[in-house]
Amino acid sequence: RRQEQAVYLKELLIEACVKHTEELMRSKPGSRVLMEVCESWPCEEVFTAIVEACADSSEDMDEEADTALPLLEDPVGHLTLKHMFLSECKKESDDDDDDNDDDDELSLARMFHSKFENKLGDIATSNRGAFVLSALIQTSVQEEVKEALKSHEKNIAKLAKGNKSKKGLAGCGVLLEALKKA
Repeated sequence: RRQEQAVYLKELLIEACVKHTEELMRSKPGSRVLMEVCESWPCEEVFTAIVEACADSSEDMDEEADTALPLLEDPVGHLTLKHMFLSECKKESDDDDDDNDDDDELSLARMFHSKFENKLGDIATSNRGAFVLSALIQTSVQEEVKEALKSHEKNIAKLAKGNKSKKGLAGCGVLLEALKKA
């Protein structure tokens, strides 16, 4: 019975996730629905909607200072994206155990990296953005992310340490550890 319902609801859930991606990513219950849909039925249109929502919220922030935080800085939004990357990483490692050599498999991490590869340094300088990137480093785009952040490493270390008047950013510290470990 559940399988029948899942087949019927699949297209409706995917459509709802594509249309309301940003709202789902910003709420705890919505993020659970979005993550479950991405894990159960990974599809390009949902992953594209997630990446575009991240990009749009960053661009909107540049234009209007009054709006909500960008998704990469949103308290729930950044965690949603981070957990999606970690879930993809776990799935990749499970697939490696099964010896599946399918490099063309759909990947949210690859899509995110291709959209933001020139902005990774800026993302790394924000606390929550650094947490997202620390999860991204654990995915299939590890080498590309490390290469993109290599020139920003000193700035990340400076932000992680902080100074007398400003506390260090924990996200930058985690990212710095991930860069060294990976």
